[in-house]
Amino acid sequence: MSLVKTRFAPSPTGYLHIGGARTALFAWLYAKSQEGECLLRIEDTDKERSKDEYTREIIESFKWLGVEFDNKVVYQSNNADRYKEVIDQLLELGSAYVCNGEDPETDKEYRDQNLPRDNKTVVRFKMPEEGTTVYADIVKGQIEVANEQLDDFIIERSDGSATYNLCVVVDDIDSNISHVIRGDDHVNNTFKQINVFKALNKNVPIYGHVPMILGEDGKRLSKRHGALGVREYADLGILPEALKNYLLRLGWSLGDDEIFTGDDMKKNFQSGILNKSPATFSMDKLLWFNKYYLDQMSIDQLMKVVALKDFDGGEYSKTVLETIRDRCSTLNEFSTNSDYFFKDPKDYDPSLLTKHCKEHTFNHLSLLKEQLEALEIWEQAHIKEVIDRVVSDLGIGFGKIGLPLRLALTATVNSPSIDLVCDILGKEITSRRLESFLIKIKNLKTDQ
Repeated sequence: MSLVKTRFAPSPTGYLHIGGARTALFAWLYAKSQEGECLLRIEDTDKERSKDEYTREIIESFKWLGVEFDNKVVYQSNNADRYKEVIDQLLELGSAYVCNGEDPETDKEYRDQNLPRDNKTVVRFKMPEEGTTVYADIVKGQIEVANEQLDDFIIERSDGSATYNLCVVVDDIDSNISHVIRGDDHVNNTFKQINVFKALNKNVPIYGHVPMILGEDGKRLSKRHGALGVREYADLGILPEALKNYLLRLGWSLGDDEIFTGDDMKKNFQSGILNKSPATFSMDKLLWFNKYYLDQMSIDQLMKVVALKDFDGGEYSKTVLETIRDRCSTLNEFSTNSDYFFKDPKDYDPSLLTKHCKEHTFNHLSLLKEQLEALEIWEQAHIKEVIDRVVSDLGIGFGKIGLPLRLALTATVNSPSIDLVCDILGKEITSRRLESFLIKIKNLKTDQ
């Protein structure tokens, strides 16, 4: 069996976006699932828009995502002489012609002439004028177009540079690409490229065009849908395994299975189905995947990836991490949800103070503070008994004292069980924060 060889060929005119990463993953898995190779080719012939920073970011994004390409990165900008050589060859074969670079119909009068080549002329590829161009797409099925609908397209500009559809064919030939997996916005380019392959008497790759990703409103995916550059997801606290798994499921399926490790992806990709319909991006679904992978980690593993300065690897940090992990769907949320375990609250949301600190709150919390300070054994169960007893003695609902207590200790009203928070913080810190909060709401009461 001949080697399956695919490629991903981004232009370094911007950061690697989620759609490009998904296409690259499919191309990579298609090859790897058949023990083949996948190359990374940087299509940087657009000198004005291509930037080294984007190239570096693309390479680093794939490294972070765990997509490892084979061989060295190919840079299209290094191949200008090779493109010129092939254009000359097409002219000699009679498969291209020199013209003035006006509109395709006007330029057709030069198809059978030998117009001199200079800095005002272009070279067009001579498309067949009869019959059809047809190919079997491994995603969409058979696709066909009448050749009369295809224009003779420019393969060399007036400045002597080669155009995209010529460069792609030459690079695919030179790299022995057997399969091209890419976005379905390239379908029209495929008809052009197939005819160039044929004119050069080279094997045409097998093509597969993956439908685009849409937002949940059914429109083309954009940043307003949550579609970001790949590295921006890392900044949001998304794990590479989670993003990779989610990208796989955006347009590929294997029954109802959702979770696939890296090895599972390679093993099962050929058995699954590449969907013909556009996929829908959901940030909530991505967070679901991220939460799953976070939940699979041990505390020691979490300690390494969370990498917050407050998490020093000690037992206190591990206890905090264990306490808040169920509440965290991203790495960043570990910081948000742990801050009050390491720092006394300084500022309180005025709306929360107004909502939860009423006329009797000062007296209620003062009584609770007194009884907590009298507690000899500082453990969660005993703390809960004290809180429940105060609630019962005062004849109030738990929220009347529980929510102000959360606010006092955490500056939020959304935390793990408040008796557990007290236990972890310790008696001294709990008492100190309650004292500061009582002063705060006493002054607040005076100001009202």
